[in-house]
Amino acid sequence: MIYVTLGTMFLDFPRLIRKMDEIALSTGEKTVIQIGLGQTRPETCEFFDFKSRDEILRIQREARVIVCHAGIGSVLDALEARRPFVVVPRLKKYNEHMSDHQLDIAEAVQRRGWGRMVMDMALLAEACANPTPAPPSYRPAEARLVAALRDDIERVMALGRL
Repeated sequence: MIYVTLGTMFLDFPRLIRKMDEIALSTGEKTVIQIGLGQTRPETCEFFDFKSRDEILRIQREARVIVCHAGIGSVLDALEARRPFVVVPRLKKYNEHMSDHQLDIAEAVQRRGWGRMVMDMALLAEACANPTPAPPSYRPAEARLVAALRDDIERVMALGRL
C-alpha cells in the first residue's frame, strides 16, 4: 500500500493527487491519500481528510512507501514509522504554499539519506516503485536533547549544586 499525506495546509495540492491517481491506476496498488483541507478529490485512490495521529501512524506502519509533502510534521511522522518515503514539496508557483520553504526541508531529507525528494512528477512513479530504504537508526533530536539535559542535571547534582 502507498500512503500519501498532504498535511493540514488550507491550500490544495492537485499535482500530487492527480499523479497518485495515475500511479494507482497503472500499478493497481492500493493507495490511500490524506487530503486535509484540499478541494481536489482523488478518482482512483481511497482518501480521507483527517484522522487521529495514532490512526495515521498505524496506517503509515502498514504502508510499503509513504509519499508526503515536505511539511516537517509529515516528515517526522514518516521517520517515526520507519517506512521508506518520498517527499514532494509544495511549491509557491503552483499556489500550493505561501513560500518555497518546503524545498529546504525536502533537500535536507534527501541530503541526510532519509528519503527521496521528487520535484518532477514524471519521476514519482519510479520513486514509489524504488524508494530509498528507511533509515534504520533515526532518533528524534528531542531524545538527544533530553538525554543531554539529564546528563547535565546528574552532573550538577553529583557536585552538590542543586
